[in-house]
Formats: sequence, C-alpha cells, structure tokens
Amino acid sequence: MKKKEGIAQQIELALDKRLKGIVTFNDNASFIGYNPLEKIRGSLYNWVEVPFNGVGVFCQLRCPSALQLQQCGDVTNIVAEKQKSGEDFTLDEIADIRNFQENLCKLVFNIPTYDNIATLVGNFDFVVSDKKKQLEELTKRYEENKASMTEVQKQILDKQIETIELQLAYILPDDTMSFIAYWAMGNDISDIKKITHENFLRAASLARAHNKAPSDYIQGRFTDFNKQEIDAHAIAVLEKHLADQRIANSGKFRWLLGSRNKRG
Repeated sequence: MKKKEGIAQQIELALDKRLKGIVTFNDNASFIGYNPLEKIRGSLYNWVEVPFNGVGVFCQLRCPSALQLQQCGDVTNIVAEKQKSGEDFTLDEIADIRNFQENLCKLVFNIPTYDNIATLVGNFDFVVSDKKKQLEELTKRYEENKASMTEVQKQILDKQIETIELQLAYILPDDTMSFIAYWAMGNDISDIKKITHENFLRAASLARAHNKAPSDYIQGRFTDFNKQEIDAHAIAVLEKHLADQRIANSGKFRWLLGSRNKRG
C-alpha cells in the first residue's frame, strides 16, 4: 500500500514540476479579454481526441491564428438570424461552410497531416463506397417515382441526394470536419456563444458614442478572432436597428400627416 502511495506522490510531483507556471484554460478566471488561441490552450500543438465516424482517434492539432482563420473562408461563430429562425441553408451556403471546414482541417491537422488522412481514406474507402451506394439507390428511386410523388416528397428526396453528394465531395466525415471547426475556432473555451442580441446592440451604441470598438464593451473570455467577429456583427446589428427605427418613424409620420389631412 505504501509503495502505491509513494508512486502516486512521485507522479503528482512530476506533474506539478511540468505544469509549474502554466495556467490551464479550464480556469474561468484565466484569460479574460481577447487572446490568441495558442496562448489560451497553452501550446501551439495539442494532442486531441478527434472523432472519425464516431470513433475517437488522438491527433496532434495546430492552433490557427486569427489571420489564418480569416484566410480559410468567410464563416463566423456568431449565430446568424437565418439560423435562429430555423430556415434551411441553400446548397451554396452549405458548400461554403464545408469548404471552410476542409480548409481548416488542412491547416490544423499536424500528426497525421490532412494528406496522410486522405491517403488512408483512399485505401480504405468503406464509408465512401457506402455513400455512393446510397446515392445510386436514392437517385434511382427519384427517377422511377417522380411522376407519382408530391412536391413535398420530391423536395425531401432532393435534400437527401444533395446531402450525400456534399458528403462525397469531401474526404473527411461530417463529425470530423465539424469537430475541427469547433476546436480551431475556440468554441470550447470562448464565451462567444453567450453574447445576446441586446449585448451587441448596446456595445455598438456605446462604441459609436465614444469612438471605440464594440469589443471594448463586451467582457468575457474570447480569442483574438472573436474580437473581429464581435466588432463586425455588433456594427451590423446597430445598423439594422437604426434602419428599422427610421422605417418605424417614417410610418408614424405618414400616419400623423394623414390624421391632419382628415381633420382639415
């Protein structure tokens, strides 16, 4: 028993020595403000369990910079009004998101690299073969039954076909690409999803009044990429709010003029 306790103490001492001076991103009091992702995670390269069709595989991932994230495509963490309303994305919009995710994967995977994974997938394409088979079956069903199907049934089948075509257009599984985007954009360590519409509007209004950036008025734990997202989105929220106010005021003015004319 004493031997086990001694080993446990040695392990703890070794860990304490290695982690001395390092603050983990799990500490809620750490990194308040806007910091590079690698600073928050404590290292440029990190070993992370990445899902591949539901199977976790440990890979070494590289923290991207804010500039590199921008270069991967025009995608933001901040939920768009279209997503909030539950409205479906168009095929082009989905393709843009997939392209962004694929670019991120090429950038983030270090061990193995994206090219290594592509080679492995090419040698063991069981999932790809299965998707191709599904696509053939759905396309055949559509062609054979389109004359008797309702428009709703056609739309559902069209959507299924489009989804599989998109999946076949990219090497990595959906869960892998989504996970890498989530990790690379710092969604697991950032407060970006907690910002409300009212927060954005208030921050943009204060920024305009004091000639500052909206991000100066939103506090929390964020990456440096989040700062750019917050500033751009907050300004868009304020502009829409002001435009809506102008329309509402214009309507009130017309109503008042109409009332005066009737009294005259």
